[in-house]
Amino acid sequence: MLSTEKTYRQIIRIAAFAGFVLNLILVEPAAAQYNDSTNIGQTNKRSRFHISANGVYAMLETNIRFESQNSILGAKINLEESLGFDKSRIMPMFMATFNIKNRHSLLGIVYSLPRDSYIETEREFEYNGNIIEVGTEINSYYNTNVFSIGYMYDVVRDSKANLGLFVNFYIMTLSSGIQTAGGLIDENFKVTAPLPNFGAMAQYKLSKRIGLSGLFSLFFLTVGDFSGAIHNIGGELDFYLTPWLDLGLGYYLLDLNIEAETSQFVGIFDFIYQGPYLSLGFSF
Repeated sequence: MLSTEKTYRQIIRIAAFAGFVLNLILVEPAAAQYNDSTNIGQTNKRSRFHISANGVYAMLETNIRFESQNSILGAKINLEESLGFDKSRIMPMFMATFNIKNRHSLLGIVYSLPRDSYIETEREFEYNGNIIEVGTEINSYYNTNVFSIGYMYDVVRDSKANLGLFVNFYIMTLSSGIQTAGGLIDENFKVTAPLPNFGAMAQYKLSKRIGLSGLFSLFFLTVGDFSGAIHNIGGELDFYLTPWLDLGLGYYLLDLNIEAETSQFVGIFDFIYQGPYLSLGFSF
């Protein structure tokens, strides 16, 4: 099960998002009705496809924790501090929307973040009955691959503003391993986490050439021996260079927690990355 502190944090996030959505529902219907009657011609002229390629300068924090079922024994490893993983990386991320009809769209997100490290131990320690000596070479890796697809409904949609509520499904694969010279340590694991998610995406044109956009989403799920939570938030300043080309500068944060339980131990994986990004978008 997720810790009490983590559960409370997730409940607060859900409550905050519910209030955000309720505010949208109560405030925006009149505007949406007006937009439907006065801007339908402009709405139909909007591009059906939008694809963006993003380069995120990601600042990373990754923790792996293993606990025995009775919580008497446990170990926590910070990959950046303990195993020498980079604390920042340039991460490519691709996003796409496809307008099916009027206010209905599909939303897709793809990104991959392979990471590895090499260190030499600075002190002697014991692992599984074996003595790991000072100066032993340790190689490790931690790879993250994400594919997400979902559905979005536009609460507001006109030539100047767009507000969509979406639900999507993440397929997230995490794989990690650690090996020492001589094979005294050779551990690997891989987990594929299916996580549903819901949120809001907004866009507003300040002028013909400049606009603002952003997204917010969260979800948590507990099924049997598996628990997971994910939320992300992002904001962007957009520059419309041509009717089909745009450039964006923004900031993005993703917070992921996965807990998997077996008969011997509980494994908890916390992964946070955040940082500024540059995007290039195409509409057609």
